[in-house]
Amino acid sequence: MVTTPVIFLPGSLCDERVFADQLREIDQPCEVADLTLDDSIAAMAIRVLRAAPPRFALVGLSMGGIVAAEIAHLAPERVLAMALLDTNLGAPDDLQLRTRRRWASDVRSGHFTQVVEELLPNLTISPEAHGPLVVEMATAVGPAGFLRQNEALLNRRDQQSIASRFIGPTLIACGSHDRLCPPQAHSDLAARFAQGHLLVVEQAGHLSSIDQPEVLTGGLTDWLDDLNRNQTKRRTTHESANA
Repeated sequence: MVTTPVIFLPGSLCDERVFADQLREIDQPCEVADLTLDDSIAAMAIRVLRAAPPRFALVGLSMGGIVAAEIAHLAPERVLAMALLDTNLGAPDDLQLRTRRRWASDVRSGHFTQVVEELLPNLTISPEAHGPLVVEMATAVGPAGFLRQNEALLNRRDQQSIASRFIGPTLIACGSHDRLCPPQAHSDLAARFAQGHLLVVEQAGHLSSIDQPEVLTGGLTDWLDDLNRNQTKRRTTHESANA
């Protein structure tokens, strides 16, 4: 069976550890992109594309989902499938703009730790269990990395139009208790895709990949199995036609 390379795109203040369970359980080529080096969504997407194989699937969490949509916009012929997790492809609203501008000011004033502490209750439904991991990832990204990511999110454009153009299998997943990107928004987004499928992960917050890793991993595995079967059928049909 054909196995499709998978590129994982972490959210802001996250690194590969946010996908630890998924990377351990998914038995096909996987890599995690570094989204800490650029201060625009477009630059992040271009960096990923430069290092990516010719064709691949994308798994994007939160900010990573926005980057995934930009990659699909820039190189639709290379993206076979997408999984968009706990994300919002719309442009930032006024409240988001004010909040992110305040965070940028606070971080530049030396209050990075306080910003992370403010964010923590909105990221996981189990701060006691998962808070240390979230803080470790945020510390690894660091103030400079966060400021670049924050700038990218401040200036992001509406990416929702990708849904009407992307024809590959698309998994839209979110935590049932995601305060930042609520389930209804994900349901609306899934309905826009030609092959959109919605997965609401119960008892999970914004970081569903660590709140309920087994459920999310199962959803991703099913999505990838379907993709691999379809790719195998297409290759077999093409080979038969050219025999």
